[in-house]
Amino acid sequence: MHSMNTSEALLLRKAPYGDADYILSIFTKDLGKISGIAKNAKKSMKRFGARLEPFVHFRVMFKDSAKELRFLEDTETIQVFQNFIEDVELFALGSLMLETTDALIPKESPNEELFELLIEALSNLNSKRSPLPIVLQFQLQALSISGYEPSIEACAKCENPIEGDSYFSINGGGSVCFECVGKRKNSFIFSKNFLLDSDLMESNLEKVLEYIKLFTKFTQRHTEKELKSARFIEELKL
Repeated sequence: MHSMNTSEALLLRKAPYGDADYILSIFTKDLGKISGIAKNAKKSMKRFGARLEPFVHFRVMFKDSAKELRFLEDTETIQVFQNFIEDVELFALGSLMLETTDALIPKESPNEELFELLIEALSNLNSKRSPLPIVLQFQLQALSISGYEPSIEACAKCENPIEGDSYFSINGGGSVCFECVGKRKNSFIFSKNFLLDSDLMESNLEKVLEYIKLFTKFTQRHTEKELKSARFIEELKL
């Protein structure tokens, strides 16, 4: 007999399966990223309604299975981040955070800290606060929590402490001091102090966007996973 589980969750991905079902990838607070099937989800408004959509924080009830797919039985809305649905740019930024989370976490590996970080970041974005610094801080914290943190405090090559600005090497894993870079002057000029100063970020949102693009590329390179929203982010201008 299959046991029933309940957890808070966010939808990461879904794909139609047959005439009435969905195959889902969801990030749960208690079990991490899991795969599931929602039988008759296209027809059952009572059980699933519009809750199996991005930017809906919901409680999911599902049965364990001997196979990889769990059987979703019911959902209950906790909160809907409505502004993402109404704002194209906000939708793209939120999608970047969901895709980043999906890329960073393995299946069946609980990560409550990252789940709470994602809920907080989505809530802050939904509240119409300045979105770009929120996304950048989410990227940095998510990379750190999941074990992909770039080297910022020390040179990724010589490991000497970095006091001021440096270059940043995506392939090299983070900051590289000017001495190690040598004559290759086409790298991204990186300031760790900028990332620590919220007032400075608010006054230079164009630079914040450049950092978001940088860490998007860093995430794709080190997880070896494509983020579909990266194309939109790369073309975004202020």
